[in-house]
Amino acid sequence: MLRNHFSLNRLPFPTTPDISGYFPAESIETARRTVLQILEHGTGIPLIFGESGMGKSLLLRVLEKYFENDCHVVYMANQRLRTPKSLYQHLLFSLHQSYCGMDENELRLLFLDHLFQRETYGMILLVDEAQSLGRSTLEELRVLLHYNHQGNPESIRLVLAGDRRFEERLTHPHLNAFQQQVVARCYLEKFRREETGQEILWQLKQAGCQTPDLLFPEEARKTVHKLTEGVPRIVHQLCQQALALAADLNLTHVDETVVQTAWEILQQLPGAKNMIPTAGSPNDANETLVIEFGTLDDDESVATPFGTEHKPDAKPFDESLLPEIPFTETAEEPETVFAQTFSFPPPKFDLPDWGGMLSDKVVPDKKQPEVQRRESCQKLLDELSVMEQLLTEEISVINKMKKIESDCLSRRVRRVSPTEILASFPEMPKHK
Repeated sequence: MLRNHFSLNRLPFPTTPDISGYFPAESIETARRTVLQILEHGTGIPLIFGESGMGKSLLLRVLEKYFENDCHVVYMANQRLRTPKSLYQHLLFSLHQSYCGMDENELRLLFLDHLFQRETYGMILLVDEAQSLGRSTLEELRVLLHYNHQGNPESIRLVLAGDRRFEERLTHPHLNAFQQQVVARCYLEKFRREETGQEILWQLKQAGCQTPDLLFPEEARKTVHKLTEGVPRIVHQLCQQALALAADLNLTHVDETVVQTAWEILQQLPGAKNMIPTAGSPNDANETLVIEFGTLDDDESVATPFGTEHKPDAKPFDESLLPEIPFTETAEEPETVFAQTFSFPPPKFDLPDWGGMLSDKVVPDKKQPEVQRRESCQKLLDELSVMEQLLTEEISVINKMKKIESDCLSRRVRRVSPTEILASFPEMPKHK
């Protein structure tokens, strides 16, 4: 429906890596040229860093397409290759070789044997999500680069792409040898405002749109950049949602209101569906969108008899079941009759009697749960404070005993005569 409405050849904003929609922005194009130069000469390991949605997978797919006719390219994505054994199993699988029932050394030798016997010119390993690789796997990849066939440095080449966690892992001291093989670090950045607009127009033109400026005006493109902050994947998702919404409303272009509504739908904010304007409604600049959170149903009865509100099959309330109150004609006012009939307290009881009756009862202490919780916590803190004081005193006694013991052990022993001993105790009588 979207392609027919806007006369497009394909969906203009793919959310998965599609090399046909590669837009040469500054950061990704610089990274592509740098990695190509390194791979063509085989001088080391280039690394690609970028957060989720910045185009790492797209860049690796572009490199795969560039070298697919010259050598065997292996693209590894979302593989939790924690051990070298799992790495060689995946590589043999890419070569259509059996890898069952073998240990790590046998897998390594089998891989190298098939690699050197192939007619193609070497192999390039493109590893995506490199932050999931184990440390032993990274070390195995580094050693694998030294297996050059007949002195050819381009037998095995390697490219790793990961996020910030991968960059932090490389600072581990055990990966110093791996870091020495790294010759380039490429960082993928967000789109600038002008790049976001150029990206939108580029994708629409690649999809067959003849007038991309009219389909996506400049103000709508600025709104897209403001909402997405220039993240490529989110830019594609928002533009795709905006085009689909405009096609549903039978609009000829995407304006700021449609972009804002599409963003609300993507973010799943409350009332986003109610913000979608109906087809044929005027798109005035002064028209505002109202978020509706729902209203009460007018068909429901306001006053529902007790016990029948949750019972759809209940019978209507019968007023004949109420007790009959005899009506007596009197000249007094109705308020006076009501006060005499339903007086409180009853005449036979006095207020002091009510107080005496309540004084004999024990009123239960109904405290709020929060107050009880605070009292329990305060009581526990008091007990802990007492225990802390006792432990402090015991530790002080133990330290004094240790000091006395240390003094006794370090004191020099000398012989003392009985006369000196008796002299230290003057209260003892001296026997002649």
